[in-house]
Amino acid sequence: MGYSVAEFTRVLPLAMRDWPVSGGPPAWRVRDAAGRIDIVIDVAPQTARQIGALRVPVLRVTIRPGATAAAALAEFMHRFERGFHRGGG
Repeated sequence: MGYSVAEFTRVLPLAMRDWPVSGGPPAWRVRDAAGRIDIVIDVAPQTARQIGALRVPVLRVTIRPGATAAAALAEFMHRFERGFHRGGG
């Protein structure tokens, strides 16, 4: 992902909205009140991409869904994708 660890740390709780996020770099846990969601997210900074003077951070993100039900995982992915989407064409 084109995020720094600091950016990811700021955006993740906002993306999950009412689902609690615990932990912090390098690993977070996302759960919901009903217990349907138990997902671990690991991050590791990588070498930044550089084109001329432009530098874009690179973050390797691993999502481990555990025994999370398929419907709940789909909702998690929807929240994750919408929360981390950046504008553009």
